[in-house]
Formats: sequence, structure tokens, C-alpha cells
Amino acid sequence: MIATPPVGNAKNSGAKPFLLVVCRPGGAIAVDERKTIVERGGLDPRRDVVDVSLLDPGAPHPAEMDFADYSGVFITGSPFGFGESDKSPEHRRMEERVLSLAGRLVDEDVPTLALCFGMQAVAIALGGSLIDGFGEDLQAPVITLTDEAAHDAVASRLPPTFRAYVGHSESVGTPPGDAVLLATGDFCRTQMVRWGRNVYGTQFHPEITTPGMRIRIDAYGDAYYPAHEKAAVIARCDAADVEGGNRIITEFVRRYRS
Repeated sequence: MIATPPVGNAKNSGAKPFLLVVCRPGGAIAVDERKTIVERGGLDPRRDVVDVSLLDPGAPHPAEMDFADYSGVFITGSPFGFGESDKSPEHRRMEERVLSLAGRLVDEDVPTLALCFGMQAVAIALGGSLIDGFGEDLQAPVITLTDEAAHDAVASRLPPTFRAYVGHSESVGTPPGDAVLLATGDFCRTQMVRWGRNVYGTQFHPEITTPGMRIRIDAYGDAYYPAHEKAAVIARCDAADVEGGNRIITEFVRRYRS
């Protein structure tokens, strides 16, 4: 269920909280996801973040939400994929809700940071499609800002190149709508996009830190890699400095905190 928005907080009296839209079941990954967003955003975990799970049948439908109550919106990643053929009722309910949400956020130009699955939802809601052949297993590729990023309020404050964790099977091809490509990768091209003035999406995961990636490596088993390669996956992920990617959360909150 969605919580009642708090009034102000000790660090920034009168500031509106951020809405965290959760697209995955509860568990260690969901806990770590929220923890990193809170820490990297410099947010109070009780006052500055309001959670709503799109898997909760009792939660409000996105059509009922009032985004004026919030400084901005985060949409999390998800173990569910849009291209899956055998979808549970829970999966279908969540998918319908996240697409409805994404459409509203773009239509109303609500400050949004949509992470991986979240960005894919925005692309599909705008009539785009996902492509195969550019999935990335658990690793931290180099992400490079485009020339357009120099004029963006969030991306311009990031390093020109940085590393960030990825893990996805489907990818956004050509972003639909008025998308501005802000960052690319050597293999998967569409890594960071902005729609309108305020809706951002990343294919990579700025909410995953090095300890957080360890949690995901343990949780996903051999979904992204053969089980016998686990030690090598840990080694390559541990060796990556992903502070530049994590910084997007900091800059998004800095930009939009009311």
C-alpha cells in the first residue's frame, strides 16, 4: 500500500518526498535498491521516500496517484521482462500498471528517474519496442555521455565517461517520442535518455553499488551466467569503480528536491 506523504523533514523543512515505485517482489534486492537510493540521494528513509508496490493488488492504480505530492518519482528495476511469453497474473497486473504510470509521467513531464525495466516501460508506453541481441550480463561497462548531455541539468554534472552495472536481456532500440540520448555504451547503445524536460531513464543501474552487486550475483544464480563462472563474475564486478554511475541518483535528487 502507498503511505501517506509526510510533511517536510528535518533536513529540508517543507520538502516533498520522492515516490519510489517498486516493480519487483520484496526481498534482499528490493531492500538494497531502496537503501542505495536513500543513501545516494541524501534522503531520510522515513520522511523523504514513499513506497508503492505495483505488485500489491491493494495499492492505488497509477491513474489515481497525485504526483503533485512528490518532488519526483523513481521506477525500479524488475525480474519480470516485457518479452516473457508465460506471464503470471501478478506479472500482468504490474505490467499494466507500470505502463499506465509511465505514460502519465511523460504526459505530465513529472521529474522521473526510471531504472532499467523502468526505462523500458517508458519506451513501450510511448509506442516504442524492445530489441533482442543487445542484452548485457552482470558487468560494469563504460558509459559515455553524448554531446547533448552537456546541456542537461542532471547529465552535465556527471563524468564524461564512467562505469555502471548492467544486467538485462532486452534493450531499448531507438527511443520513441522526443527522446534525447544522453549516454551510450559500446555494445548496448541506448544507456541514458531524457523525455521532455524532466523524465530520465537509464538502461544501466545507478542504484547498484559494489556490495549491492554481490547481492544480485547471489540472487540470480546462473540466470545471467553459467554457475561455474560465479567467481569470475564477482571478480570483474568487484574490480569496477561505479561511483560515477551511482552519482546520477545524487544529481537527480539535487535537481528536483522541492
